[in-house]
Amino acid sequence: MQDRVVNNQSNADDKANLTRIRREKSANGQSLDVTTTNSSYKIKIPKDGAGESTTLNKFRETIKDVLEEITSLEVNTMIVGTIPMTKFDAQEFYTNLIENTMYKTEEGLQDIKISLLERSSDLKQKGAALSQSELEGYNRDLAIYKRAERNFSDRQNSQDPRQKELFEIEQACYEDLANKVLQLDIPKNPDGSIITDAPMICYFRKLWEIQQSVLNGDRIYAQTKFHLDGDLTNKFVDDLFVPSRSKIDPTMAKLIFDLHYQAVENAQKKWTDLITTCVNLVKDLIPFRAK
Repeated sequence: MQDRVVNNQSNADDKANLTRIRREKSANGQSLDVTTTNSSYKIKIPKDGAGESTTLNKFRETIKDVLEEITSLEVNTMIVGTIPMTKFDAQEFYTNLIENTMYKTEEGLQDIKISLLERSSDLKQKGAALSQSELEGYNRDLAIYKRAERNFSDRQNSQDPRQKELFEIEQACYEDLANKVLQLDIPKNPDGSIITDAPMICYFRKLWEIQQSVLNGDRIYAQTKFHLDGDLTNKFVDDLFVPSRSKIDPTMAKLIFDLHYQAVENAQKKWTDLITTCVNLVKDLIPFRAK
């Protein structure tokens, strides 16, 4: 996908258009169901002053972020066909999501088409002043767009029911993830790479896990959610209780229940230990707080 990021101005325009579309949708009443707020990415650490330590301040902020993120615990039990070797990387996830949204969704391709038409008009107006590099850059981006558009059309019009289903699942996945990410105020370095912090990495990891599960066709059979306010929610696929209409053997159903129960027990213990550790760290840091 590296060849797609060949024109900074074009990519900036594409992202701006995608952001505009999603903001318009939000203004029209469509909820985004985003649990992380923009303010999470605007934390300013004060500079060293008398009796203060920037490193200690950052550490306190990190502990605070961790405590905010562990107010609930979710345990999912899934049966998967394969376990991918892909490792999570926040920068790679963000870059791939932007590219996939631009080149693999109908709205993204439409935005690129509009951008290319505007660039074509601007280039024509330059006339003899048009440089060879500008023309080559435009032709390269146009060729990339045409390949992506052709691939999108082939998949959209596929006569294979399974391929059609996978295409629709992929479209919904990218659209949902883009809605959650593009509305965030994400700080960036001069080279365009995102500046990550603890809340962003945690949030992106959750979205990445959702993307992996959806695109790989994984199915959650059992889910348990704990909340610090005492709420406990258990969800199970009904096929586990009606073996006569499902492909799940009763022995396999019992194994799923047992595995989920063990996972919940282990996760609850780790969750409790983590909360205790964070609380103790906060207590230990109180004497060092800024005066």
